[in-house]
Amino acid sequence: MEKQKTTGQKQEHTTFLSAGVIVDKTDGRIEFRGRLDSLVAAVVALQIMAGREGQDSLVEELEEVREKIYEILSCEVTGKPCEELALWGLRSEELLERSHHPAKYFGLGHIRPHSTMGIVAAGLNELRAKVREAELSACQAFQTDQGAERLDIVMVLNRLSSALYVLTYKYLPEGYDKTVRFGKIRP
Repeated sequence: MEKQKTTGQKQEHTTFLSAGVIVDKTDGRIEFRGRLDSLVAAVVALQIMAGREGQDSLVEELEEVREKIYEILSCEVTGKPCEELALWGLRSEELLERSHHPAKYFGLGHIRPHSTMGIVAAGLNELRAKVREAELSACQAFQTDQGAERLDIVMVLNRLSSALYVLTYKYLPEGYDKTVRFGKIRP
């Protein structure tokens, strides 16, 4: 993660990391920011689809997610620490607990994505996967010879993945548990 100080003009293969710092566009932090951009685009696309499906509560729930992603980006750019994730009235620990023990909270085992889960739950699962990609990108971007940096960002992304998993249960269609449960497809 080598940074170059600005001494001239930015070239086509470089970009500004922060004021006065130019890096190659292949820098891990630039890739991470791109992952966050893609994640926001996917959130907005799902919000539009949810609005068309009359799922106004999902549009609002996803707005909290979109705002949190921008907060993560802002913290990365400014160097400020990320606050603990809290969404939909649930704290970080509660989201993690629910994602690890869905049978206790939702009466269903762990979700195995399947076409019977419906378009809304499938869209939430896709967002969850994109968050995991962003988390992996953050781990790579903030790895140094001295160890990992920005563990606050990595933790918030990890909990955001859990949060989207939890939210997916809310939007599974009725009877989904009759088709898919504990990773097995029922006849």
